[in-house]
Amino acid sequence: MLVLDVSSSMEGQKIAELNEGVRQFLQEIREDEFALHSVELGVVTFGGRVTAALEFAPLKDVVDLQNFSAFGNTPMGEAVNLAIDALEKRKNQYKRAGVSYHQPWLVLMTDGMPTDYSWNEAAQRLRQMADNKKAVVIGVAIGHECDMQTLAEFCPADKPPVRLSGLKFGEFFAWLSHSMSLVSQSTPGMSPDLPSIDGWADIET
Repeated sequence: MLVLDVSSSMEGQKIAELNEGVRQFLQEIREDEFALHSVELGVVTFGGRVTAALEFAPLKDVVDLQNFSAFGNTPMGEAVNLAIDALEKRKNQYKRAGVSYHQPWLVLMTDGMPTDYSWNEAAQRLRQMADNKKAVVIGVAIGHECDMQTLAEFCPADKPPVRLSGLKFGEFFAWLSHSMSLVSQSTPGMSPDLPSIDGWADIET
């Protein structure tokens, strides 16, 4: 699940690089035949309003997403709550069908801080999911204006948010597609060795 900030502060090169990064992610992961048929993707955006830009679907059924546009404030809490609800609904469908599954990944990317009042509740829900090993949460801060302390509230203590180095969206989404390929080929409940984040992360901050 990608939960992406498309608020007005993302306007310009940031939103352009985000669009290209997501496009690249879809292209690269589709090249892995195993991941193509086993990975599902959902996308929630928040900018002015919260939008389910892509309902959960197998990658093989996902057509290219429309480009995101930057607009409005940053209702991050509402977006995270929507994403969690979608994850829990999908997991319950798997349980009822008796299908084994990997715990989901949720990627939260933002260049600012929440502007809605529900963000504390959403942060607690997401952190609890991660602490209980019910989801893998990856917080990615874009630029130095991002409030890292607030973003950290959404992430487990042992996996704090990481700041993107410059505008290396392409490198991040290449890492993500590679990681998804490795996870999709592993046994549910197992944690494969993931590639290093050095190519996209600003490890100095």
